[in-house]
Formats: sequence, structure tokens, C-alpha cells
Amino acid sequence: MVKKIMRKKGLSPVITTVMLIALVIVIIAVLFFWSRGMMEEGVTKFGKNIKLVCEEVKFQADYQSGTDTLNIVNNGNIPIYNLNVKEISSSGSYTTDTLKKMDEGWPTTGLKQGETKSVNPELVEGITSLELSPVLIGVSRSGKKTFVCGGDYGQKITI
Repeated sequence: MVKKIMRKKGLSPVITTVMLIALVIVIIAVLFFWSRGMMEEGVTKFGKNIKLVCEEVKFQADYQSGTDTLNIVNNGNIPIYNLNVKEISSSGSYTTDTLKKMDEGWPTTGLKQGETKSVNPELVEGITSLELSPVLIGVSRSGKKTFVCGGDYGQKITI
């Protein structure tokens, strides 16, 4: 009886090594792009993290309903580039925009220390309150960048 010899063929060691290296490169690339998306780009102002500068922003705002005028005073030492305006209606719905877009009278360089500005924003019908959040301009590796200070640093105005 003749024995049948079966020859099993597999991948050569060179091909296996190349495939393992390619797999490791793909895994490293996926981890790099995933971690890059998780990290926030650092924005600084006056050499400090811009989030810490938000704590130093001081402004006062009030709304005159008779003249539809929003009066803003920058009481602090930090220039306010813009203000985010959240218009809240009685039903709880809201819209958000920047003061620069709502009123063309807002200075292009922002509101500097000690300056006062009165603007006439076009408000949506049925608005009961406004939430104003300061927008600062800082520096990052990619150039100048705006940063909206959170609601903790803003001001709520009842209309």
C-alpha cells in the first residue's frame, strides 16, 4: 500500500512577518487618531489657560424694554471679544447667537476694559429672558481662536 503523503502548505515566515507589522501599524494609527480626537487643543490668554481667564471676566448687562436696548459694561481687566446670547422663551425653547451677528453696532475688536456699549439686538418674539456668556479670543498652536466661557461666567437677564 502506498502511503499518501500530504503536504500542508502555509504562509511563509516573510509574509507572516509583513502582515504582523502591517497590523501593528494599523492599530497604532487607530489609537493615535482616537487619542488625538480626545485631547483638547490648548488655548491661552495672557500666558494662562483661557478657562482660568474666564474666572477674571467681569461684566454687567441690563435690558431696557422701552427702548429695546441692551447695555453692557466691561467692569474687569479682560477684553470681551463677543457675547453669546441665548434667547429663552416662556415655553422653554431657546435660540443661541452671538451679539456681533444680532447687532452690527458691536465693536469689531470687542469690548475693552472699562468700556460701555449699548446695542439694539433683534430679539425673537416671545422671549422672556436672555443668558449672556462672554466670548474671549486666545492663542493656540493654530493661531487665534475664540473661546466661549461657560454659563457659570455669564449673566441671566429677565425681559
